[in-house]
Amino acid sequence: MAASEIMNNASVYSLDSSLRDLLNDDLFNNRDESTKSRNDERNEVFQECLNLFIKREIKSCLERMSEAGFIDLTVFKSNSMILDLFISACDIVPNFNELDLTLKAEVLNIFTLDDPRCIEIQEIILKDLNKLLVINKFFRSCVKVIQFNEAEHVKREENILDLESIIINFIFLYTTRMRTTVDVFGLQELIEIFIFQVKVKLERKKLSTSLYWALCKTLPNLSSTLNGVYSSKDVSIESAILHSIGNRMQNDKAKWKGRSKGVKPKIHHFQEPLLHNDSEEQPKTENVLKKRNSIDDIVDRGGTIPHEPKNDIGVLAGSFWTALKHHFTKNLLNKNGLLLGCLLLLLCLKKYKPLMAIFKHVPTAFRSVSPHIVSLLKLLASI
Repeated sequence: MAASEIMNNASVYSLDSSLRDLLNDDLFNNRDESTKSRNDERNEVFQECLNLFIKREIKSCLERMSEAGFIDLTVFKSNSMILDLFISACDIVPNFNELDLTLKAEVLNIFTLDDPRCIEIQEIILKDLNKLLVINKFFRSCVKVIQFNEAEHVKREENILDLESIIINFIFLYTTRMRTTVDVFGLQELIEIFIFQVKVKLERKKLSTSLYWALCKTLPNLSSTLNGVYSSKDVSIESAILHSIGNRMQNDKAKWKGRSKGVKPKIHHFQEPLLHNDSEEQPKTENVLKKRNSIDDIVDRGGTIPHEPKNDIGVLAGSFWTALKHHFTKNLLNKNGLLLGCLLLLLCLKKYKPLMAIFKHVPTAFRSVSPHIVSLLKLLASI
């Protein structure tokens, strides 16, 4: 017994001394300090990227992450916060074309569904059901990449079907496992991503509530599950989703009506464009058109507007011939037009009685020049 106790004590002492020696070893301490230094440096860079994201400098945020080597599967697996930040930044980046070629290629590959890196990222994030909002951002980024690669038609169709299948399977997984701690907002957002982004935007389906009911037919327990979870007081997730679809349909209908009414009427050179409410501007437009019609009766083809007649024979004659020329160019040269011209001439002569003497010789002169006048009128009519 004594010998065994001595041996046990000796081995414990030996283990303690070995551990003590290891802790005191300079090489071990240097490695520990080196690891700590690298972690500190990584945390500083991550904080820098996070600050850029908060400032909405998304392009700079992604570029800094790329420079620091953060866009890497090994880093994503070891630090979920870096992966979450990367996915969030890609979700709201305005346009992938704004990124430089190397960074753009990295982003596109990570969200291309059949790419090995994208498959591994799915395995990382889809297992954590508590990160539904980040998962939704991942799905939206996948939609953006499919749209970006629209030229590759066959691959595009395959990716759309793959994304649809992945989202449906995840909805089933989430609604069957998350019974108590459901992310209400995230779940509603996920269903709307499937309907609005995948079915309508990618597959170009017509928006209607039938898209939701078709999803419920694929997942038989979905409707009852969503009816049992409330997004607000007395409003279930299903009701909120159907209401959202209805609102989107109304907005699309209003936009379509706006486009159908968007054909602008021909605007005359003196008419103001209709920039305001059509109902308010309609009376003004009608008045302008009425004025236009009234002016057209006295305006010549070149757009000359005669002045009001004065007690001047030259002005009177000019107005008379301008009116006649207007009728000729409008193809109104007929018996009624000639009769009207004669009546106007008689009225003018009646007003200016001193000139009656001049016109006593008009019949004789008219008979002599009538053939020339007829020829001239025929020429004008042909023009």
